[in-house]
Amino acid sequence: MKECIIIENVGPLKHIELEDIKQLTILVGESGSGKSTMMKIIVLMRYIYKMLNIRCYLKNSGVSRSPFKLKIKSLISDDLTAYLIDNREAYIRYIASVNGHDYIVEYKDGDLNTKGASDIPNEDLLFMKESWISESRSIIPMWKAKSAANKKAELGFYFHETLSDFEKATEMVRDLPLDFIGMDLHVEGQNGKRKYYLHPQDHSYESIELKFASSGMQTSTPLATLVYFFARDYSFKEAGRRSILDYLYEQDRLSSYRPEMEIMDLQKQVHVHIEEPELSLFPDAQCKLIDFIVTEAFSRKTDGRKMGVIMATHSPYIVNYLNLLMRRKDSEFANGVSIDSNMLEVYEVVDGYAVPLKTLEERPLIDTRLLSDTIASIYSEYNKY
Repeated sequence: MKECIIIENVGPLKHIELEDIKQLTILVGESGSGKSTMMKIIVLMRYIYKMLNIRCYLKNSGVSRSPFKLKIKSLISDDLTAYLIDNREAYIRYIASVNGHDYIVEYKDGDLNTKGASDIPNEDLLFMKESWISESRSIIPMWKAKSAANKKAELGFYFHETLSDFEKATEMVRDLPLDFIGMDLHVEGQNGKRKYYLHPQDHSYESIELKFASSGMQTSTPLATLVYFFARDYSFKEAGRRSILDYLYEQDRLSSYRPEMEIMDLQKQVHVHIEEPELSLFPDAQCKLIDFIVTEAFSRKTDGRKMGVIMATHSPYIVNYLNLLMRRKDSEFANGVSIDSNMLEVYEVVDGYAVPLKTLEERPLIDTRLLSDTIASIYSEYNKY
């Protein structure tokens, strides 16, 4: 699948046009420039397209009445409401290209138009999962420890999406090496009574509960667990049962279900959207975390699923490290994790636009001066005294 998106007049975003959303897409820019808003629009349109794929699968299987009412007001989170609802200037155009065919979803004049993706043949259908990993993920260990008292508390849509996925992930992922911080995760207990322990790999001190660990461990552990889970253990079979078979059973419509193609035979796609992967991590650990993400997301071939990752970051270490990953791929002598430059794009979100930072030369290079100029300026001023 190839994706492109146009976003106009949505909050701080004036005109964003990504002609090809790469498997690894990095967004950089000043605080408030619109990086998170841009990711939230992308995940919204992907979610709508996911629902349209399920609707078309049912339609192609003889079930004409859809269980999904795609009303824009019920789909957007609170923080996007002010940017979209009653904003007649907001415009979004999302295009998914599959096997040379374009399927279009538009938001214009306050309405959602899905006619451009209302008839998708079986051979072009995708079974998709969209995951959001919130910057507030560090709260998860303490939140889980106080879950009994938090039943009616609310920390926003994106935190609870992250929390829900983490709870599902740790049903499956009970032990996980976290080499980038020198720890191993171990999960004990079931359901709301789970406890999360970190064991030092060098055995230099006793194991600790995640809720008592450093902030860098608290932010990176849920992130790594979710990436690992979606790369290896997320069950599309279970997701198909929940989204399709349970609905048909509850509506007493299984008799009309005549699939020409089994749901598990659809092309599988996972998209992970990460806010600030570097939170509270030492620079070296940030680079090792990127190694972990790239290896899990792009080197695994579990049931043919493909993965895409979008990250919003302020880290000069991560962006500079991506140049090394591309250089390793091009060198026959380099060792370690690498990435094909064709899979990667980095954008600076500035003044409402998205400016590509990767050169189109024979040996591509990301212009990292945006994140390095402040350090150079400090050093220059220091030398004046």
